[in-house]
Amino acid sequence: MTELPAAPSPTRCAVAAVHPMLAGHFPGHPIVPGAWLLAWVVAAASQTRAIAGVKRVKFLRPLAPDQTFECALKPGIPDGNTMRFTLTSDGSVIAEGSLLLQPAEG
Repeated sequence: MTELPAAPSPTRCAVAAVHPMLAGHFPGHPIVPGAWLLAWVVAAASQTRAIAGVKRVKFLRPLAPDQTFECALKPGIPDGNTMRFTLTSDGSVIAEGSLLLQPAEG
């Protein structure tokens, strides 16, 4: 698996065009793999709460190498078991969805 940043910023990131994962995704017109974006979101969200899994994700636009994206995390439904996320770049939504949270201890 391609390494994620050790402690991703919860707000901004970009994948360098020379990153090895882009070599086969796709030659001549590389895009950042959706699986990497989703793993990055989970890593960022895990800084505030343990994540049990991905509940829903929808990829709306591709993300090019060196293109900065921003991540917004916010509480999901009122039961407190989900966290919503939105990834945007240049003012457009590139992905959105929700994560399933581990039950809070206490």
